[in-house]
Amino acid sequence: MLADEVRLELVGLHRMNGRREVSRYFSNYSQVEDRHFVSGLVEGLPAMIVRDSREQPIYFVLLEWTDGRVVKIRDFAHARYAIDGAELHFAGPERSVVE
Repeated sequence: MLADEVRLELVGLHRMNGRREVSRYFSNYSQVEDRHFVSGLVEGLPAMIVRDSREQPIYFVLLEWTDGRVVKIRDFAHARYAIDGAELHFAGPERSVVE
């Protein structure tokens, strides 16, 4: 799914470039047990919305796609304030909320 030229920004912390470097970081997501990722939209942009064990949204990861490949990832795990007041739309039967 990752494009060769994919870029990842850990907002407020670090940037990575290229499939090899981003893939290594991406494996961290699978090791997180107390959070789960739900697909949806944040302010109309494709995203993974991260919830805690109480089902509360705590941060999000924006995704940008080109030709079926992820070309840009903006992970707000270190900038959780960004979710305050954000318009969230969950995929599936979830309701939309403004945090």
